[in-house]
Amino acid sequence: MKKILVPTDFSISADYAIHYAVELAKLFDASIVLYHSFIPFESGFYSISESDRENLETERNLTNRLDKIKSHILKSNNKIPVSVYVDRGPKSIQITKFCKKNKIDLIVMGTKGASGLQEAIVGSFTADVMTKVPCFVMAIPQKCKFIMPKKLTYVSDYGRKDIRIIQSILDLNSFFKAKINIMHIDDINNANESAREFNKYKIKIGNHFSEIPLSFQHIEGEEVAKKILDLTLIDKTDILVISPIKKEGIWNHLFHKSITKTIAYHIHIPVLTIPVK
Repeated sequence: MKKILVPTDFSISADYAIHYAVELAKLFDASIVLYHSFIPFESGFYSISESDRENLETERNLTNRLDKIKSHILKSNNKIPVSVYVDRGPKSIQITKFCKKNKIDLIVMGTKGASGLQEAIVGSFTADVMTKVPCFVMAIPQKCKFIMPKKLTYVSDYGRKDIRIIQSILDLNSFFKAKINIMHIDDINNANESAREFNKYKIKIGNHFSEIPLSFQHIEGEEVAKKILDLTLIDKTDILVISPIKKEGIWNHLFHKSITKTIAYHIHIPVLTIPVK
């Protein structure tokens, strides 16, 4: 974890992500890249040279704003290497390109769900980045401040790449020294079959990581997202870990916007996604 990218739209949510990223940079001995992408101005009513001037002015103004954030970070953290980068184009596409080209290890970004009955656990842009970039992504809820995590919970869908994902969690946990919990939530209508599957999974993972103290949770429920949020509150999970594989199952339940008749709920802890090739 040597390069941390922090996209910012200069919002309050992004500010919380920046503060969180600074603490991680100190912990990992990593550098930070403050990043912003804008859509360049183009118009048939203006010449190419006029459009270029407009875009250069926008780029200068955005660079100045990022430089101010950089200066603020360095006032109290002058040992952290901080750079700024202003990109041009659709932000989710440009971030993916930037990460590949510059070998970014981790993206730390703010997120804020919709309000009212329409709710996303993470914002749609954040979810989009999580499914596309080749690196770790940590989504930081607004008002979430860094604490050294004592418990990480990985929400498993019994995927065939779980061993590699869990190994990545263990590598990251060499910095945190936290307890690791593996959770699976099954449909309440398949209780007997799901219990057998869980026991097979638990034995498989336990045998592979025989020297690592892992805890396992097998939960039955219908509203997967709400169940996870409730459980992370009860068992004091500090970071929720998920593999961002776009398929039917946990990813869709967690990251796609949904309508609920009774409650709009927010994630209160960081969500970490681990990519697997």
